[in-house]
Amino acid sequence: MKMPLRILAGLCVLALGLAATRAQAEAPRLIIGAVYVGSTNDYGYNKSFHDALAQVARELPGVKVIEAENVPESADAERVMEGMVQQGAKLIFPTSFGHKDFARKVAKRHRDVAFEHPGDGNTEKNFGVFFGSTQIAWYAMGVSAGKMTRTHKLGFVIGMPIGYALGNVNAFQMGARSVNPKAKTVVVVTGGWSDKAKEAGAANALLDQGCDVVAMHVDSPATIIQTVEARGGMSIGFQSTEARALAPKGWITGLGFTWTPFFLEVAKNVMAGKFRGEAVYQGLGGMVAIAPFGPSVPADVQKLVNDAATKIKKGFNPFTGPITDNTGSVVLPPGASIGNDQMGNFNWYVEGVIGKVR
Repeated sequence: MKMPLRILAGLCVLALGLAATRAQAEAPRLIIGAVYVGSTNDYGYNKSFHDALAQVARELPGVKVIEAENVPESADAERVMEGMVQQGAKLIFPTSFGHKDFARKVAKRHRDVAFEHPGDGNTEKNFGVFFGSTQIAWYAMGVSAGKMTRTHKLGFVIGMPIGYALGNVNAFQMGARSVNPKAKTVVVVTGGWSDKAKEAGAANALLDQGCDVVAMHVDSPATIIQTVEARGGMSIGFQSTEARALAPKGWITGLGFTWTPFFLEVAKNVMAGKFRGEAVYQGLGGMVAIAPFGPSVPADVQKLVNDAATKIKKGFNPFTGPITDNTGSVVLPPGASIGNDQMGNFNWYVEGVIGKVR
């Protein structure tokens, strides 16, 4: 028996409608693009973003994340972000400082796409900036180092002598000195944010000089932590709290970025059509957290660090004068202070730091 043509046609229309409904139901409510300058398995900067965005996708139904690793700070970044827009991305995180200018070009071409960049600079309707205020938080890390060191010599490896990194070092030294007046911090600059050979060399050089606690501000702390661990030293991590897995014996603690709450808020605003580019900076209790302590850290040291963190959350600012730099000059007179919006302007090391800015 043949089915009447009109019934067959009706069934076809119904099938097409069901397929369209199913496709709409399965289509992402929001596609998020993320561009990384390195690997998401770096136990540091890139991993902190990857882990946070993965959590956003788990918590918000219908969110899809597309990622691009090892994207250089060049026109390649612009092409990658443009490709993400063409794939339907309505929110993009260009995560490296050097991706910013290329992201702004793409943002100007696509005003219906939201961009969030971890750094500073002007905001636009569809371009926001954010970052974790780590400089003051490093004071608490200094407290841990000052109490744990046996040689009173601390090491700090930084990629480039930019203001934010100098601020991290300064707060670290001031925190160490607050509990150990003999503490000194030796700084080694590698000249790049991701150079494993130079990072290993810097860590070894600090250990050779007698530094028994080493901290760092580079994209991935892995090489430095593993080098220090292999030689029996102690380390303080940065960027991702997962770095503690690299040092089962010498790990003290560290600072890690906790981006998830902010990213969730941004994603919800984009989906609701309420996104507005703003400048958002948060410290401990916001975008920054203290990592779990290592097994060798005594309870009294843990308490001192936690007490310092609580004081910071309540508004304590170590960058309040009078402060003298490591050349003997007064850089902050009594009562003067440096706020979160000025941390990129550091061009000096505090007293007790062994190193030159330039």
